[in-house]
Amino acid sequence: MSGRFQISFPGRRDHDDPWFRIGTLDVTTSVLVPALCVVSMFVWAANPDYLLPLVLFADDVRRGQVWRLFTWPLANDPDIWTAITIAMLWYFGRELERMIGRVKFAWMLVLLAVVPGLVATLLDLNLYGIRPVEIAVFCVFAAELPNVRFFFGIKAWVIAVVIVGIEVLQLIGLRLPEWILLLAVSLVTAALAARAFGVLASYAWIPNLSFKSRRQKRSRSRAGQTVVAGPWTGSSAPNPRDQFELDALLDKISASGIDSLARGEKARLNELSKKLRGH
Repeated sequence: MSGRFQISFPGRRDHDDPWFRIGTLDVTTSVLVPALCVVSMFVWAANPDYLLPLVLFADDVRRGQVWRLFTWPLANDPDIWTAITIAMLWYFGRELERMIGRVKFAWMLVLLAVVPGLVATLLDLNLYGIRPVEIAVFCVFAAELPNVRFFFGIKAWVIAVVIVGIEVLQLIGLRLPEWILLLAVSLVTAALAARAFGVLASYAWIPNLSFKSRRQKRSRSRAGQTVVAGPWTGSSAPNPRDQFELDALLDKISASGIDSLARGEKARLNELSKKLRGH
């Protein structure tokens, strides 16, 4: 029983490694942040004032309490919609973390807190709660995998448009234009961070601010050779979007059998399988 709750740290630090393990639970970025949000709801139930040091109060930030730029998403009060939001952050954040790694995903969440937090401070707005971060994370997921289908066969990009559209309509109705600006800042920050961290590559109009890739290009140019990362039989590593789409099709087969796939899905399965095998 004691080993079940033992904390351990992995000996290596690769793309898919957790920060640490509690028994058999891998604590990654997409697990740790939602878990802290859940804990905050229990803290609120004990005494709401305990969460006040985490909330972004614009005046306090201007007085030097800069930690509030980082902590405001972790202050959450108990609510069914908050619980759903946290669950969505865990689910879709987990998929993004698989694509870009736990460190880059952690930096994305930091940027989604700090950049909108700075703008909120300039606009004299107070911030708390994980919802703005979760909306941005889901929109990145939907942009990277727009054709993934959810309940009733609705595609991810449609759900993202509906969520953002309802949010904007609500803010227009409440006559809160500064909050619409804050939402836009959050979405732009998410798009730029995701592009820099290796996803949304199909959107050429999004600037690529990845300094690492530029340094790698310069070093390859000086060395006069190409660095091959991984034992790939083709010219490049597999696209995370293709891998996720293949996994989704295989999960559907596992749950309902091969006959559950439509004709187009079977053709896509065959195409992806050949592509990822390097044929």
